[in-house]
Formats: sequence, structure tokens, C-alpha cells
Amino acid sequence: MTSVVNSLLAALPEDAPSISHVATHVNGPKFLKACAAIAGTIGVLWAVTFGRRRIVHLHMASHASFSRKSFIARMARMLGARTIIHVHGAGFHVFFKESPPRLQVSITRTLERANLVIALSDEWSVRLKRIAPGANIRVLPNPVVADDFAPTLENRPGVPPAGGTVLFLGAFGKRKGVYDLLDAIPAVAAARREILFEMGGDQEVAEVRRLVDERGIGGNVRMLGWVSGDDKLAAFTRAHIYVLPSYHEGLPVGVLEAMAAGLPVVTTPVGGIPEVVRDGINGIVISPGDVRALSAAVLRLLDDSELRERMSEANVELVRSRHDAPLVAATLCEWYNEIWSG
Repeated sequence: MTSVVNSLLAALPEDAPSISHVATHVNGPKFLKACAAIAGTIGVLWAVTFGRRRIVHLHMASHASFSRKSFIARMARMLGARTIIHVHGAGFHVFFKESPPRLQVSITRTLERANLVIALSDEWSVRLKRIAPGANIRVLPNPVVADDFAPTLENRPGVPPAGGTVLFLGAFGKRKGVYDLLDAIPAVAAARREILFEMGGDQEVAEVRRLVDERGIGGNVRMLGWVSGDDKLAAFTRAHIYVLPSYHEGLPVGVLEAMAAGLPVVTTPVGGIPEVVRDGINGIVISPGDVRALSAAVLRLLDDSELRERMSEANVELVRSRHDAPLVAATLCEWYNEIWSG
């Protein structure tokens, strides 16, 4: 969510409404998170009461995020503000399904009482409509600042005959398919002994390191930690393929960034991904958990330079025409004006 918010704020048009950004979450120990939640809630309500902010745009995921944002939405409405709920959670539908009946009622009411609910894709719009049939739902694709990735298109090295670089960025864990990727590496390395899988992320880092050592694939894996800024651009520049074999997704910004960087993508048809990655056109789509197909897709792309180039051009064009941050931010500002004047 943070990258989406930052991209939108940076790309706001000159005639955009006056906007105040208030954070309600930080990474860290529970005490620090609680302090941020309290301070953020007070900050939003203060802005509504004394700062004359009349629209509250809440970026919401599941569990604790829903609890924080639904409370803020309720209080903001009581103070006369109009509310927008922007749903990001890759497992929001699962969160709803597994919630007790009273919480399900609360989720439905929160969405239906908002002036607008923003979904990340058409697929997510359908899912949210099942949860809240009375909600006003529109689709706003995640943004990427396409110009930021232009240097990667000019400086990417060629693919060595026995090597190549495959990039994975995301939270390490089953949902993102990182363990399937580790299972696929030996087959790729058997065909290309100098292949390098660069893996950047957080969460289950120790477990990933343990499995890399246990399977003896350390020579083909480079752990990057959590990458951002210039380090992320450098990683995209070094890479020849981007891989995200997820089981659940919203519309992953990492995939959009890889596309903006001109990388062909190997991924799965989950969440909003099928609306941006078409099999054989700008990436290769495999079933979640299909390790054999994953390794075969990586090898196919490494071996076919014409296919990589064709997919690269298609990805850059798609991001610039549909996901470039100024375009997305302009649409959002139109909705702000409509909600305020409606």
C-alpha cells in the first residue's frame, strides 16, 4: 500500500485538491504500531474537524488494517466527511469468508456506507461486490511512475550462454510462491549452471536461507534483503526475467514495476494479474504450485531472445498507457471532485 500511496501523491496534477497524508501504521514492535495507530487516527479526525478536509480516503487491507480503517471511516462520517475505501489486501475475500458472522456484517456495512469503494482490478471488483452488493465500486489500477524505470531499458546486459539473472521481489512466504521458486531452481541450474536468482524481500528470510543452504543452491541464489530506491532500479537493470509465482494477489506493484522496466514476467493467474499479464504476449502464466512449469518457463525465456524482446516492448507500452502514475492520479482527482460536488 505504501508504494501505491507514494506514487499517487508524487503524481498529483497541479490542480489537484489540497491533500493531507496521514499514516496510521508503521513497521516495528506492537507498542510502536499501537502508538502509530492512535496518532494516525487522531491526525485524520483532527484534519476533518479543524483542517476542513471533507473526503477521507482510506487504504485498507485485512485484519488489524480493517479494524483501524473501519473505525476511522465511522468517525469521519459522524463528523460530516465523505469516505473512500481503497481495498488492497490480497486475501480480503478470505478474511471475509473466515470471519465470524458479526464481523462479516461489519465488513459489509463498512464498504456499503462508503461513498466509493476502489478495487484494484475487475476481478477484485466482482469479489467485493459479492461481499457488499450495495457498495459503489470502481476499479482504479495500481500506479507506477514509468519514467523512473526508463534507465533500466538502456543498460540491461545481455544473457550469458550459461547464465542469466532472474529476479524475485516480495514478502518471503508461501503466498508469494517463494518456496516453489526454490524448488524450481535446481532444474534451471542443471540446464544453465551459471544462472543467478536474485531474491529481495522480508518476513521468512531465515527459512529461505536455511533451505538455500540445505539444498546446495547457494551458488545460484543471491539474497538482497528488502530493496528500494536506487537498489531496486539496479536489481531491475541486472535482471532478464521477473518471477512471481503467487497463490493470492491484489494487483502486485512489483509485477507492474518489472513491466515498466521491460522485463518479461513469469507469474500465476491470481487476483488482478490476468488483467495485466497475458500468457505468451507479455509473460508466461503458470498454475500456482506447478514447479515444473515454473522452471520450464524461465528456461524458455532465457533461451528465446526474440520472445523476451517482444514481451519487453509489450510490457512497457501497457504500463505507460494504463498504469502510469499521472494517469491514475488524474482519474482519482476526478473522482474526488465528483464525490465532493455530488
